Amino acid sequence: MHQSLVERMKEESMRMVSIDLFSGPGGLCTGFKWAGILPLIAVEWTDTTVETYSVTHNAEVFELNEYIVAGKKNKAYLDSFLEDNPKSVLIHGDINLVTNDMIVSLLKKRFGIACTNDDCVDVVSGGAPCESFSLAGTRTAGDERDDLFSNIVRISRAVNTKMILFENVKGMFSKAKDGQKGAIFNYICDTFEDEKAKPSYRLASRDQDTILLKACDYGVPQLRERLFLVSIRRDLENVNFTYPEKEYGPGRKYPYVTVKDAISDLPKVKMGVTDNKYKTNFTSKNDNQANFISIVRGERDDENFHGKAPKHLIEKGLYGPEMLSSHTAPGHIKRKQQLIALIKPEESMKEAYERLNKAGKMDDDTRKLFPNTIYASRNRRLHWKEPSFTVTSHCLDEMLHPTIDRAISPREAARLQSFPDWYQFAGPFVQFHGDKVQDRYEQIGDAIPPLLAYAIAKQLYSALH
Repeated sequence: MHQSLVERMKEESMRMVSIDLFSGPGGLCTGFKWAGILPLIAVEWTDTTVETYSVTHNAEVFELNEYIVAGKKNKAYLDSFLEDNPKSVLIHGDINLVTNDMIVSLLKKRFGIACTNDDCVDVVSGGAPCESFSLAGTRTAGDERDDLFSNIVRISRAVNTKMILFENVKGMFSKAKDGQKGAIFNYICDTFEDEKAKPSYRLASRDQDTILLKACDYGVPQLRERLFLVSIRRDLENVNFTYPEKEYGPGRKYPYVTVKDAISDLPKVKMGVTDNKYKTNFTSKNDNQANFISIVRGERDDENFHGKAPKHLIEKGLYGPEMLSSHTAPGHIKRKQQLIALIKPEESMKEAYERLNKAGKMDDDTRKLFPNTIYASRNRRLHWKEPSFTVTSHCLDEMLHPTIDRAISPREAARLQSFPDWYQFAGPFVQFHGDKVQDRYEQIGDAIPPLLAYAIAKQLYSALH
């Protein structure tokens, strides 16, 4: 490594380095940094998400559309990023156009990493877009997104990484390939373990119960499930990875972190109101909440958790002890306001409809407030004393505040994902779903929860030390 990178790692208490593919807004990056792993290169294609990542993590953006113009490569543009510089690089564009040579050149010339067996990045991570695998999606056979994960394998082999982390949704277990249910999972595993490829990797486990992790078991106030495949370079015979121990939940070291633990300290804003001033005199009600709040406020920083709020955000005036951002309660049209008012605490829209119907209170005017098709996942009150249900990219339409008649704010959604309050989400608050511009809710819902990423990153570090 170049001395400048060594100095940066020492200053930020980083002990390993990685590459962050399909980075999203940086949920995995955040958890990795908390564990002392510094992502040097990231790749993401969505404009607003790139802005979120680059501002929050102080990364220099490499614009692929400036490098590749009309099919020709602008060598001078690439060369400007190849000088010795410890600042991380975020490549903005289609990962299919990110060549192995580009990644290798950045590592060698900018960071001083040779990509040999003994001098390489420690981890390449990535969660390819999950829409084609998700049980809530169309799950079209032969969707071209099914093979986006191969870029993770391709780049991993090019840089000779020691370990690979692949993340995706539970639905990948059951998606068919060539007419065979569940075959896509085996296809992906086999691709990672191709012994003819150089270098070759072995999976720590294929067992579905082992690799499927529930976020609430690791301190995230949410019932989200995701699968994580970990691959190890075959020549590293003494390196073994153990999946993180479940520490939260009944009968374990700590109780689950609840919705109340996660968001009750935030300003109680009503519909359409913004309050970005944090009240520093808040007193936590229990140890679980105290620990969670110290993390999201950027106050916890010790030998095992490098969670201090980033210096560059403080210096730019973007974060401080009394500061919040993105805590704007959404506005609702009158019909939606009337509908939400009918939904009692701990109740969903579907349950409210059934209750009113059973009680004989479903007159014509009341029925018109409900949609023709009543989805069980839409307009559900969060429960104060439990972890939340899964925060998705549609969370604005799915999650209602436990007691206030409104949907949750982006900051509340971020808290449920375990994003710290210093996180600077960019772009519009609300955008038509499916638009290339991702709004803040969609960015948050698509991300890997940082505390879940942290639990895995600790184990990656342990495996290599």
